[in-house]
Amino acid sequence: MKKITLSLIAASLFSGNLLADEAALQAQIQKLIQRIEQLEQAQGTTQQTQIVLQENQAEIKETQISQGDMLSKVNAQSANDNIKWDIDLRSAFHNINYQYADDAKNRDGSADATHSGQKYSNNSLFTNRLWLGMGSKVNDDLFFNGQVAADYYWGADTSVNHSAMSQDMGWEANSKPHDASLGLRQAYFVYKFGNDWDIPMTFSVGRRAAVDGFLANNREGTQKPGSPLAHITNVEVDGAMMQFNLDKVFLPGSYLKVVYGRSYDTINQNALSTVPYTGTTFPGDDKVDFLVLPMSIYNDGASNLMAEYAMIMNAKGDTVSGTTYGGVAAGTAHYAALSYQLDGLNEDVDFLNDSTVFASVAMTSTNPDSGYTMLGSTDNKTGYSFWAGVLFPDTISDGGRIGIEYNHGSKYWTPMTWAEDSIIGSKVATRGDAYETYWNLPIVGKNLTAQLRYTYINYNYRSSISFMDDPSFKNLDHSQELRAFVRYQY
Repeated sequence: MKKITLSLIAASLFSGNLLADEAALQAQIQKLIQRIEQLEQAQGTTQQTQIVLQENQAEIKETQISQGDMLSKVNAQSANDNIKWDIDLRSAFHNINYQYADDAKNRDGSADATHSGQKYSNNSLFTNRLWLGMGSKVNDDLFFNGQVAADYYWGADTSVNHSAMSQDMGWEANSKPHDASLGLRQAYFVYKFGNDWDIPMTFSVGRRAAVDGFLANNREGTQKPGSPLAHITNVEVDGAMMQFNLDKVFLPGSYLKVVYGRSYDTINQNALSTVPYTGTTFPGDDKVDFLVLPMSIYNDGASNLMAEYAMIMNAKGDTVSGTTYGGVAAGTAHYAALSYQLDGLNEDVDFLNDSTVFASVAMTSTNPDSGYTMLGSTDNKTGYSFWAGVLFPDTISDGGRIGIEYNHGSKYWTPMTWAEDSIIGSKVATRGDAYETYWNLPIVGKNLTAQLRYTYINYNYRSSISFMDDPSFKNLDHSQELRAFVRYQY
């Protein structure tokens, strides 16, 4: 009986333990289920979060793209809404010498006893030339270019009083060393239209880029030439221009420009006058207008053939009596030139491929009015000129080139090259022979360059670019200049 009782007690205890263990296990299972539910809820939240993050990333990407497009538009607009500046500073050393002819003549033909046989020189003339360029662009078809300049010699006296006979006038105001004052060298806008026409056109007005033109840019170490042909035109002028692009109907690179402007006006600008800016300051000293027709006949990037005709109305001369020593409107002057340049002589030879040759022929003609003289004559006079040159690699530097040029002019050769960049006067205007060699040397690419140049001019007739002078009255025998400069451009 006792055994049965003990067995029952043991069974009860075991059963109780089993129930207790089952309850604990059920509780753990329930906790596990709750934990799994929590994890499932958390996983759902994570997935939702990932979806939201992906959506946000897509929105951010779209915003970035939109902002990038807007920034591009802003940059493009801001580029057109400001003036871009560039700098060209040249510091130069000049050694210049003049030799008068032994039988030198004055302008009236009398013997120049004061200067005959004399030598004049300046062994150390230093100059600075600063060009500050500016430009703004509305679009590819409408833009503005301008340039203010100072060209002066070290120690310049700004109080110099230039006489009436001085050629210190507007057509060379910023192309010859004077004082340190800034002047307006270029200021013009360009408007292109009719791009889909057979003959697209361009209109421009203002102070023209008419200096250092075709061929003269070689001796100045400038890659891009100015607008006109430097053989007959190298001046600072104000005018209007219409260009007709002919390469669709004629030859590659061909165009015709028609330029009309005014190079001299003698209006009475006395502000105290009752009628200022009317009349003339001196009797017979009329306005000087000009017409220039530069034309590119053919240009394929290597061969460049250009031509130009020009006319000056009311060109300065003298009366038959010779009483107007300062010059009056005496007649008309005509100019014509044909210039050719070839860049790259042989593609198979590096030296020849980097070489350039050019040649140009030109003429000038005077047509004095009745009662007036030009070049000392009442008759029409025609002058001729030839200009040739070659440039080739120096073989010792990277990009350096050596140039050799020759000019010849006849007795009545009188181009309008007052702004030519030569201290001793325009070598292109030589009535005789001019020889020149130069070395253009890049130091830091195109940003810092140097040049060494020597020019020798032998005169057969009078050294002058004035229609008031008779070329028969020779003054100088020869002149020469040695120039060295360093030039910063940015």
